[in-house]
Amino acid sequence: MAIQTADKNNFKDLIREDFVIADFYGATCVPCKLFSRILEDIAAEIPFLNIVKLNTTENPEIAEEYGITAVPTIHFYKDGQLVDSHVGVMQPQPVKDVIAQYMYT
Repeated sequence: MAIQTADKNNFKDLIREDFVIADFYGATCVPCKLFSRILEDIAAEIPFLNIVKLNTTENPEIAEEYGITAVPTIHFYKDGQLVDSHVGVMQPQPVKDVIAQYMYT
């Protein structure tokens, strides 16, 4: 898979199956841009990784439904269930650690 952009119409469908990293971000958020580059690098290393990005500014109802109060917020889903989350920029190794913990189980 690749990095997919989500909105209020498709977010739930995109996180429903397999292991998914959901990146909740804001368009003008500088740390969000930094984390986006980290995700792009990880996606290049692990090409079958599912990554979904949701702009909270454009989709406030989804942000509210999922309790997003700060960006970037990263949610890790396994078959639609939230298994881990992090607020703020994550460095590549901790992201890979979560991937290793949940993706292959």
